[in-house]
Amino acid sequence: MMTKAFFGSVAAAALLLSIPAAADDDPVELTVKPLLCIVDQRTPSCDMSFRVIWRSADRGYYCVLSSLEDEPLHCWSEQRSGQLDDERSAEEDFSYSINEGDGETPLETVTVQVVRVDSDDRRRRRRSRHVWDLL
Repeated sequence: MMTKAFFGSVAAAALLLSIPAAADDDPVELTVKPLLCIVDQRTPSCDMSFRVIWRSADRGYYCVLSSLEDEPLHCWSEQRSGQLDDERSAEEDFSYSINEGDGETPLETVTVQVVRVDSDDRRRRRRSRHVWDLL
């Protein structure tokens, strides 16, 4: 037979398991959408709008940078989160990063991949078959 003490300890254990980990492990989270751009022979560069979203456990002065630019794209003062839309044209992989203030070391970096695909029309490559070829 189960006692009240047993159920109390099970409930306490379940509560401890549902508590999230401390925010010190990952103080800043950076999200970029989309993370992939597919180009072919007709479009040699990736021309897209990217949404960059960040969140931090602490208020602070944060700047979002792109590996394709020398200057920060945007900076926020005394904020815990922010977002921006960035119109970009790229021919190779690039990354977004977030720094605290004018710091050189990025707190988080996300890479956007530019993937090249052969765009030959499948109809041109498909061999025409005759009825007699099947026999």
